[in-house]
Amino acid sequence: MTDGRNTTKKSYASLIIRLAIAGVACWIIYQKIDPGELAGAFERLRLSTLLLAVLVFNAGVCLIGTRWWVFMRAQDIRVPLFLAIKLIFLGQFFTNFMPSAVGGDVVRAWYVSRHTHKRLQAALGVAVDRLMGLAATFILAITSYLLFMRGQGIFQVSRKGPSRISAFFDRHPVSVYQVLLIVIIFVGILFFFAGFFNLKQFFKRIYGHFIHLFGQLKEVLFVYYHHPLVLIFGLLVTILLQSAVILSLWLVGRDLGMSAEIRFYFVFFPMVWVIGSIPVSIAGIGILEGGIILLFVQFTGAAPEAGIALALCQRLTWVIASVPGMAVHLSGSHRHKEQSG
Repeated sequence: MTDGRNTTKKSYASLIIRLAIAGVACWIIYQKIDPGELAGAFERLRLSTLLLAVLVFNAGVCLIGTRWWVFMRAQDIRVPLFLAIKLIFLGQFFTNFMPSAVGGDVVRAWYVSRHTHKRLQAALGVAVDRLMGLAATFILAITSYLLFMRGQGIFQVSRKGPSRISAFFDRHPVSVYQVLLIVIIFVGILFFFAGFFNLKQFFKRIYGHFIHLFGQLKEVLFVYYHHPLVLIFGLLVTILLQSAVILSLWLVGRDLGMSAEIRFYFVFFPMVWVIGSIPVSIAGIGILEGGIILLFVQFTGAAPEAGIALALCQRLTWVIASVPGMAVHLSGSHRHKEQSG
């Protein structure tokens, strides 16, 4: 009973911290925009361009489901392809619509484990599949940077117009010591919340399960070793779909009046996606948007309002593309027969 209460407290504390970070990040962004100019940027956006971005992202979700299905077959986990795609959409729904400590990957792992006797392998396979997706994103970011921006400092300012954010950082430069102080304060806050829990017992339980989980994880990782084509297929599919999404966002940016070259999109968006995958905020809210605004303003001279409009269009695309996952959740078609009964 005590362990359950400690776990619940930890979940609530984690949720509160992530909500607070998201709220602070959104508040900082709000202080930098002009509502009138933001509305003007959205007025230039064609509905057809936004719908194209949604369709491209939905197609990408289907490809991710196919990638995961191929990986599960390599593990000898036999589930229908359509079920894998439905669970991917379900995970998207929980990630974007349900602000809780339970992420979409956890939901996906729980449901797929009900459809096979290899439950732990299936759950670990979700984590490995996620890592493979992040690896592909990282490869795309590094490759794009080397191809398009080699020799340019990542924090180099290249203004094409007035920028309140750039001017702010010019007037208030951030030193390494200030960044270090912020990190120390943040870690201190985490340890403050951690003090409410029995850390010794928590780490003891983690260590007790580590050996067993490591053995199962090693078995999952060996799938890539014995099936290298699965790894190559997964990486290529992920890079392809992410490139298509970036192209659609470039079209959105053009409608919003942004003159940034497409190379910036191929560098900045994968970079922001990798950073946004760190679970410090609910669904990366505020972190992703702030990264997009900062990078596009600093490097391309885009107006903050255009940057936030682009970031909001990306978020809106994700939310709209998650609606099929809500239909899956309400219909219950993803459940095992025993669960449905």
